[in-house]
Amino acid sequence: MKTFRVLLAAVLSLSLLLPVTAQAAYQPNFQLRSQAAYMENLDTGQVMVEKDADRRLFPGYLAKVMTALVVLDHVQDLDAETTALKLYIQDMVYGSANLADIYNGDQLSIRDLLYAMMLQSANEATLMLADYVGDGSIGHFVDLMNEKAAALGCTDTHFTDPAGFYDPDTYTTARDMSKIAAAVMEYSAFAEVVAARTKTITVVNRERAINLNNYTNGLGKPGGDYYLASSSGIMSSSLAESGRCMVSQASSGGYTYQVVVLGAPLTHDDGAATNPEYLHYAESKSLYLWAFDNFSVRTVVDKGEMIAECRVRYSFAGDHVKVETGEKLTTLMENSLELSSVQYYPELPDYVAAPVEKGQQVGVLRLVLAEEELGTVPLLATESLSGSKFLTALGWLQNIIHSYWGKVLVVLVVLLILGYGWLFVQANRKKKKSRRPRPRQDYHL
Repeated sequence: MKTFRVLLAAVLSLSLLLPVTAQAAYQPNFQLRSQAAYMENLDTGQVMVEKDADRRLFPGYLAKVMTALVVLDHVQDLDAETTALKLYIQDMVYGSANLADIYNGDQLSIRDLLYAMMLQSANEATLMLADYVGDGSIGHFVDLMNEKAAALGCTDTHFTDPAGFYDPDTYTTARDMSKIAAAVMEYSAFAEVVAARTKTITVVNRERAINLNNYTNGLGKPGGDYYLASSSGIMSSSLAESGRCMVSQASSGGYTYQVVVLGAPLTHDDGAATNPEYLHYAESKSLYLWAFDNFSVRTVVDKGEMIAECRVRYSFAGDHVKVETGEKLTTLMENSLELSSVQYYPELPDYVAAPVEKGQQVGVLRLVLAEEELGTVPLLATESLSGSKFLTALGWLQNIIHSYWGKVLVVLVVLLILGYGWLFVQANRKKKKSRRPRPRQDYHL
């Protein structure tokens, strides 16, 4: 037992001296030219890359991601519920480049309008959705957008319209946009929409079909310069006021990553176009490939590894029990990191009271890398130890004696004994005194 404890202490001490190179966010092996960027592993919550992630920037048409989230929060049946294009909306979008050929009076389902908004960034479809959910008031819908942003914990986000038209009071951050995108992608209907390459939607009151193509996700275009097979959307924007922006997701090895890039420049300072031109696509793809190549899921600790031993009380069968890991822990780690950099912190009680059953959890093992907790696994007893009623009773008595009120009781008992002793001594003295013969007195007449 003593040898095992010494060995464990030596292993833990060495682990504290090993170099630790991990960090909360990593540095990719290329320079990001976007004004802000944020990359997260959605399965672990691990932040992979941050660049000015809390800088307020105009998101352009990425505002439509929040519009979709509010719509999905409020519409119960995406197919049965429909709305028509109103004349005031047609006037608002007149001359816009982002349209889906929806005409005044055309009635479409909410689902088809979502396709039009997300695949072609169609502004008339966006405002139709806002008008419908906002009960005829786009201003009311914008209030719902800002309320939803606050509910998601977006502290640096504010919208002034659903489509993403330029307004200095419309802003968000890469970190906030990541929260919004992660929330809306939880809707399977939305994930299906943004993953589509093409879609045919129907004007229900005029039996007219509209063919849509996905122009908002350059990562999903087969044969394109920026094609990434594992990409699943979500949205991009290219405006003079916002630069090129994109929020997207892609998966590898069973893990899903999400990337937000904001403010990728359209031109250099001299006015020449950037190379590559679609910098938001190029940087998003580069971030995904960098993560795919440099990180993998690795086993930090396996099930059944002997870790430590714990003291046992009230048993004649033994005074210690060995404990082992009850689960396997895997996590996403940089490939260059050695597993020996992981620090192991067993958290065990001062003792466990018998009886102890094999497989009983007696503590936990914390696994830490670069001051970041990778996770915890239970520590289980490797054998059973029977309890002793005699030792249990003795221990119970010792606990009482060593407790605060036990000590008070002991003091009171001692004081009572001393008081009784003093009274006993005084009583004996009086008895002895009363038994002494009285001196004889002579009386003379």
